[in-house]
Amino acid sequence: MQKKPFTFETEIFFDELDALGVLHHPRYFHHLERAQQAFFERLLGVEDFNPERDEDIYVVVHSLDAAFKVPVRKPGPYMVEYTISRIRAGGVTMQFKFSDPQGVVHCSGSRTVCKLSGKTHQPTEWSQGFRQALEAWVG
Repeated sequence: MQKKPFTFETEIFFDELDALGVLHHPRYFHHLERAQQAFFERLLGVEDFNPERDEDIYVVVHSLDAAFKVPVRKPGPYMVEYTISRIRAGGVTMQFKFSDPQGVVHCSGSRTVCKLSGKTHQPTEWSQGFRQALEAWVG
């Protein structure tokens, strides 16, 4: 089954580069968070991130695995691409690639998030509609 990618355009700014002139490794995760927010907004069909209205966006990161391949050495446009590799009752694992406009992959890995109840703060299942939206991105 072909997995569909979700692509998010992001921008690296000069002030994100460290003293060595490269994007410091935690900064990649800021861009991954922005991409996940945009992806979940797309799945929900909303234009803002509102956990009071959309409980399916109330998630925590369960695990994150990243491989840094080629340093980002200059500001400019970059792409974050997510593909869904596994959906569980209240969790989703996504593969990601962080690349430049020429297609050079600077970082890749996987990220698993788990849904929590906004009331109990305990793990809970996705809503039926959100689960279907996730499954539609698998293929």
